[in-house]
Amino acid sequence: MSSSFHASTVDWLGCWIAAGQVKPGETIKVEADLGEQLGVSRTVIREAIKTLVAKGMLEVGPKVGTRVLPVRRWNLFDPQVVGWLSRSGLPENFVDDLLDLRRTIEPMAVRWACERATVDQVQAVRQAYNALERAVDSGIDYNRADQFFHECILAASHNQFIEQMVPALGALLAVSFEVSAADPDELRRTLPIHKDMADAIAARDAARGVWACMTLIDNADLAIKRFYPQVMADKKAS
Repeated sequence: MSSSFHASTVDWLGCWIAAGQVKPGETIKVEADLGEQLGVSRTVIREAIKTLVAKGMLEVGPKVGTRVLPVRRWNLFDPQVVGWLSRSGLPENFVDDLLDLRRTIEPMAVRWACERATVDQVQAVRQAYNALERAVDSGIDYNRADQFFHECILAASHNQFIEQMVPALGALLAVSFEVSAADPDELRRTLPIHKDMADAIAARDAARGVWACMTLIDNADLAIKRFYPQVMADKKAS
């Protein structure tokens, strides 16, 4: 079985389900019908379904067939699942929960980074900030630079659970940044706060770093409240 066929089939099915084409509790088409629609074999469809079962999106049973599970059962720490959800527009409660997650994890990660970051990691955070500053000036790929800056801080926390969550948290952060960056003034307004975080980590000043982190998240919350409806409307129109 071609890995490219498998990957593209998983991606199509994941997007299709995340877009709400099949509601939770409903069964999806039989393998033969899906295979005919996508131009792939039943084996490819069967393996793709197994992948989505592992991600918590589907369940398969002898009496219920292949059924879509509620979003609360999906693995929301899977970057691919988050990506599928974000393509069609996330429900507002998802973004609110994401901000709650950031408030729970990021300030502590910043505190630990202030206490535990190695010299190389401090330098990596500073370099990530410099790249962020250049991105703001150029207006190119700001969200990716912002995401990388925060990922460097999470990695510098030296907490093995947070480190293992970095790929998933990165995908979740990307969603948050995409919405908050819809405010054209948000980028420059928050740049000095990012610098405060980088400087605090270099100075081992945990109180300053945590304050800067919470300020950034609160700013993102305000920006999302103002711009979220328009961002989601644009997604659904595209």
